[in-house]
Amino acid sequence: MRKTIAIGVLGLALISNRAAAQTAVEQAHILGEFQRSVVDYTQQHQCFELFPEALNAASPAPTIFTLPVAMVFRQLIARAVTIPDGPAINGTAVSHRAHVLQPFPANELIAFPRVLRDALPAVPAPLEYRLIGSDLVIRDAAADVIVAVLRDALGSVPAR
Repeated sequence: MRKTIAIGVLGLALISNRAAAQTAVEQAHILGEFQRSVVDYTQQHQCFELFPEALNAASPAPTIFTLPVAMVFRQLIARAVTIPDGPAINGTAVSHRAHVLQPFPANELIAFPRVLRDALPAVPAPLEYRLIGSDLVIRDAAADVIVAVLRDALGSVPAR
């Protein structure tokens, strides 16, 4: 019975693309998991700098945007972009979708909005945040590859 209820609640969270606010302790724990994931990636994948040909379809994709992390990130982004008189944040129009462990499209290499950079947790070099359309992407700048994608991160935030 509990398992059924948990699955139902998870389904509602996925469908509504919103999550109830966590306590500060829960959010800190979730963001700590995110930080460990990106640090693990940078430690395990430093060989891509020396051997970029080692990156192929058989490479395991890192798990960075888990469901709890995605929910917290969407909350942080929503909070950052709904500040009155804040800067407009618009995803760019794209003809393709970002995919993990694929090269980062050169035509999408635009400056990341400062309001989002300030709202999101820092990532260790050589990782950086980018937007492709309304998707939040973590890019490995040294390997020029997409490490993680948070689909529809900007959600239905009205453009200002």
